[in-house]
Amino acid sequence: MPRTRPREVPFVKMKRLLLGYGLNGPALAAILECTPNTARSRLERPETLTLAELDKVCSKGHIPMDEIRAAITK
Repeated sequence: MPRTRPREVPFVKMKRLLLGYGLNGPALAAILECTPNTARSRLERPETLTLAELDKVCSKGHIPMDEIRAAITK
């Protein structure tokens, strides 16, 4: 049987984008105005971020919306 490349986990690009801009748990918590535990869980599962939270990340985290769109869509 031929070897296949493992599939990428969904939304891994979004997680890499947030971490690339330095938004770890405490920094993301400050932007989202939530507890660090909640921010860490949102960072582990970026698909749970709401549109309002993504808007906050864009404006306060200085991340262009185009980059977030590119990370969400494949």
